[in-house]
Amino acid sequence: MLFSRLTPLLLVTAMVAAACGASDVALEVGATTIDRTALTQLVEDSYGPDSVGATMSTDGVVEVLDQMVRYEAVVDMLAEHGLEAGADDLDAARDRLIVAGLDPEAPALSTLMRWQAALDLVVAGGDSVRDAYEAGAEVVGHDLCTSHILVADEVEALMVMDRLGSGEDFADLAGELSQDPGSAARGGELGCAPIGSFVPTYERAALGALSEGDDLVGPVPSQFGFHVIRIDQPGAIEPAPFDTLGERLPGVILHMATLTRDITVDPRYGTWDNAVGRVVPPAGPASPDGVGGGS
Repeated sequence: MLFSRLTPLLLVTAMVAAACGASDVALEVGATTIDRTALTQLVEDSYGPDSVGATMSTDGVVEVLDQMVRYEAVVDMLAEHGLEAGADDLDAARDRLIVAGLDPEAPALSTLMRWQAALDLVVAGGDSVRDAYEAGAEVVGHDLCTSHILVADEVEALMVMDRLGSGEDFADLAGELSQDPGSAARGGELGCAPIGSFVPTYERAALGALSEGDDLVGPVPSQFGFHVIRIDQPGAIEPAPFDTLGERLPGVILHMATLTRDITVDPRYGTWDNAVGRVVPPAGPASPDGVGGGS
């Protein structure tokens, strides 16, 4: 099924980021800057010490950057509205992460604590979270009316995008190629659904396309494969009142955070695609120290 409930927001991953140091800037998320040294450390924590010092998979660097963008955007959005994690919040986040299995000596722990604490503050709600939501609510003031073509990999999704760009009919291609049989039989149509009904990457890309004024977006990765998404019946609706969001609130805030931050990636690592909501890698392999090379 394409539709999915939001999974629990517990950051049990071996990642670390820091916004300090004086080396070249790798990433800017709102008022936060991430330097190349921090990115190198995060890649090492994610892939092991042997991953640093030699050219590694571009996908690995991009995966790390995507994590950094997503959670630093939430931290930055809350800080803009005067909400930052205190010592008690960080201690509670640390305990949760350790209970979940994270090594208490892991270099990643300090930043994971900060990210987890920010998400815990979102779940708790409060006036500052309400203010942050209401300040940017127009970007999520939509029912998502979409069609999609689901294929196995990114190369095939790019081929679909090319064929659509050449004038082929979306419904015909959905019937021919889509691996979602239910929607394929309807020319890819999924109808309209409220925010919180789709898997997060699909939903973020649909919102991003609406924000950018696009009617086609892709490739969009998910656990099901890669999607090419068409925006149908675009139009704004009154955003849901804050008090009605309930368990949808963390997912909505995650979408809003990246949609309302200025995000800049050092071109040696890729570019930020605001419509899709992810870092697009450069043409070749990349090293976290900025030196690309062959495979």
